[in-house]
Amino acid sequence: MRNKVHTLSLYSRREMAWLIAGVLAIGIFLGVAVSCFVVIQAAEAEDGMMYYCWILCKPGTEVLLREKPGKRAEVVGAVGCGQKMITDGREKNGYVHLVDVKNETGDGWVYAGYVVYVEPEMVNEAREIIGGGRVACRKWIDGKRTGWVKSGGYVTVYAMADGWAVTGKGYIQSRYIGGAE
Repeated sequence: MRNKVHTLSLYSRREMAWLIAGVLAIGIFLGVAVSCFVVIQAAEAEDGMMYYCWILCKPGTEVLLREKPGKRAEVVGAVGCGQKMITDGREKNGYVHLVDVKNETGDGWVYAGYVVYVEPEMVNEAREIIGGGRVACRKWIDGKRTGWVKSGGYVTVYAMADGWAVTGKGYIQSRYIGGAE
């Protein structure tokens, strides 16, 4: 005679299926929650990142470093043309916050019209203005127009970066600057 093996089951097959489905649902929920937490933490970490930037102005000149973002804020130093700096990415009222600065405060704000995020190419030579008619000269990057130069004329280009050229006449979009003479 065969012995029948009886198993004691606390749950029926249907109850067991629901239990497994519930555990899987909780696992999926927790997985999604952890993923969301990781994404949120990564986004918050980006706020704390540092970036290199450069000051784009005429060689031998400096740009004022201010205590707060604003043209009336106290001057706490100056940054030289072409100087590589570090920013924490904060921008306010048209100013960029610089950190690890060699001044008494260790940081400061510089007008964004002088800041580029690629290393400038030092040119220091006469270049032809190309384009139809005349080209605007500006006080700083994307700033107020201060005058015009005629196409076909030449300007001294000191440095170029991020789509802009610093010239003897002001800032000109680099797409209007021709090659070397």
